[in-house]
Amino acid sequence: MIELREHWDAFVAQPAKRLLIWQAPDNAGRLLQCFFEAQKHELPYTTGDFFMVFDVPFSNAIQFSRELKEALAGQYEASRGDFRAQGVEPDWVFSAADEPDSASGFIRSLRSFGSKHHKKIGHLVAVLAPPAVANEAGYASWLTRALGEAMPERMRLVVVDSAESPRLKSLAESGHESVFVDALNIDTLNVAQETFAQEATSGPAGVFRNHLMGLVTLVEKGSADQVKVKAADAFAFARKHQWADQEVVVRMLVAGALLKEKRIDESVKIYLGARESAAQAAAAGHPAGQQLVLQTWLGEAGAHLAGGDVAQAARCYDEAAITAQKIPNPILAIESFRMGAFCHARMEHPEDAIARASSAFKVGEDLKPEARVMTTLPLVAVDLLRAVEPGRVASMEQIKYELDADIEKSVALTEQRAAELEKTGNAEQLRAAEADLAGETGRARRNAAQQVEALVAAAGEPFRQWFGRARSLLGSEWPLGLSAALPQAPKDAEAKPEGVATS
Repeated sequence: MIELREHWDAFVAQPAKRLLIWQAPDNAGRLLQCFFEAQKHELPYTTGDFFMVFDVPFSNAIQFSRELKEALAGQYEASRGDFRAQGVEPDWVFSAADEPDSASGFIRSLRSFGSKHHKKIGHLVAVLAPPAVANEAGYASWLTRALGEAMPERMRLVVVDSAESPRLKSLAESGHESVFVDALNIDTLNVAQETFAQEATSGPAGVFRNHLMGLVTLVEKGSADQVKVKAADAFAFARKHQWADQEVVVRMLVAGALLKEKRIDESVKIYLGARESAAQAAAAGHPAGQQLVLQTWLGEAGAHLAGGDVAQAARCYDEAAITAQKIPNPILAIESFRMGAFCHARMEHPEDAIARASSAFKVGEDLKPEARVMTTLPLVAVDLLRAVEPGRVASMEQIKYELDADIEKSVALTEQRAAELEKTGNAEQLRAAEADLAGETGRARRNAAQQVEALVAAAGEPFRQWFGRARSLLGSEWPLGLSAALPQAPKDAEAKPEGVATS
């Protein structure tokens, strides 16, 4: 936290900079969230600046701007009591409709807030943390336009970008005079390992925790042989204390490390040993014993599949499905049946694949409708239809590809309109642009749905029956409206999936 404070001070010390792009490993996200939250308290790493975190998803620039303003108004309203407790009268008057739904409209909203309370806060900092970004180019363009609006020296924007899969690479490398790029060398696993090592251990559990943290760190960064050496001590410690459940954990970590290096046979042997330990834990009445057994079956199945032994993988997935139903764990039962069906389809056993997919449907029937779409059941349904009439499912995939391309084109045109309207700030025209986008995407979805209905109507009776059953389970949004059901279009909207029919 203190190091992050130092990084922050380096940024605000540069008066020409307004946007901080913090490039961080994916596993550092929690530490950064902690840093932003800590700014509400008096701590050694408190900056004295006022941080507001906005976790608004980015679908398009107009929606993003509007929801950011709404979130600003909501956060202020919810914090009135906190302001009063600090001796600040919360008398800022603001409505999201006061400014247009644009990047500059949001910046002016922030500026209005900051001007009202500037005597009581240091820098006013908006942390933009969209949980999803549907259009990375649009997001980068929005940020660029936000920087075009005049910001006082004590206003700052912060975005956290993934070091592994950056969304804002073009903006970071643009050389924009207001952008400060800071690569953070933070690793959560190292932080955890160092923290635990500095704490006084309390009993055997504390000692084992340090063994385990060292092992987890090696799995991510070391070789499988290094993991095996480190695991020997952890395993011996767990066995000494008769912790069969922790033996499973150690063995599963080793098996995973071996699998990463494609040492399939060794990995399978370790999974078998892990199952022996899991069975001991279950026999001793451990509440998670059967869950551990289930994980060993799934791990072994993945190893066999990675090694190309589809038949053995199918056997393990069948065992996993049986175990999951006993627990019961319907989510993993569905996934086990799905993968079993996948394996049998690979072996060209369509009847066996259909039988396992049908079993997944039966498990899904016991779930609430809203829970079904959060499992892999939408994908099970498509795989089942593919086993019945593969060519017809290929045509459905083509429809989905064309739908995605149409929507992507509409969004790109709307982003262009939003950028042009940024200069005029015409609120009515921005609302019209968003309404046009909603109309265009709605028409594209209705057209695609009609094409799917026509495909189904022309199908054989088994296909129609299974499709109807899937619809009754998953709702009318399936399959086109559920991202897990059919693949997304490639970045190149003109590309076509290999072997896909065109009608």
